[in-house]
Amino acid sequence: MAATINAETLKRLADEVGAETVVILLNVFSDELEQYLQKLSSQPSVNQIGEISHAIKSSAASFGADDLALMAQECEYRVRQGQDDWMIDHLPQFRQMVEGMAVEYKQLAGSDESINRML
Repeated sequence: MAATINAETLKRLADEVGAETVVILLNVFSDELEQYLQKLSSQPSVNQIGEISHAIKSSAASFGADDLALMAQECEYRVRQGQDDWMIDHLPQFRQMVEGMAVEYKQLAGSDESINRML
């Protein structure tokens, strides 16, 4: 499943903070995702997954990672509902999405051409 970046969300963000600042923020977001990925890859408890999901949910939505935001919201909900088995079964998919988006945002931030095309 290839996730995409919502260009409209990034355009709004660039209008608010400026294109140069967006590049900095994209790098920060990518770095945060990499840190969350490390935590998700090191045998986290279901409660830790819930906390990570909560943290990812709003920042992903702010940066246009809509699919990741929805997955994080679903994970957070399932943890709150005590659906540990569901969360454990879907953890690989969640990790894969986090990893994919970290790479995608890092590449976007490193490419002026891609940024200009999106903004």
